[in-house]
Amino acid sequence: MPVNINKLETKVSIMLGTGCGADYKDKQLNELKSRIGKEVSLFRAMCNAEYLSIIENNNTFIDYEWAMEKKWFATSFEDANKWGRIFYPERICKIIEIIVLQESLKYMFFLKFLDNIGPAYSADVELLNKIVRRINLI
Repeated sequence: MPVNINKLETKVSIMLGTGCGADYKDKQLNELKSRIGKEVSLFRAMCNAEYLSIIENNNTFIDYEWAMEKKWFATSFEDANKWGRIFYPERICKIIEIIVLQESLKYMFFLKFLDNIGPAYSADVELLNKIVRRINLI
């Protein structure tokens, strides 16, 4: 669920009361904003069929017969592109960007150096559809 910063500001003002100095309130609010609302981009290389399935299903992930249970995401576009060249050497692959809150990463499986390429996160379709805020079709 997206964080509404305006509601957050109101709650912080109520919590801190009117007796606190404005500088203190601003500092506390900025600290809360940085912890709660930080978004992170992750990238995935995929075949055209998976790419089209995301478009056809209103930017959501679906399970299908020949797919892996979990979806892997690189932490950079460049690493996703490397995986795309490895897994789809003769076919054109697509790359998507997903946006998740940083705090959602703790629910995903993480490897520091997957396939000798780089860091990557993995999650099942059900979790992805709960934590993904946006999907950008690149």
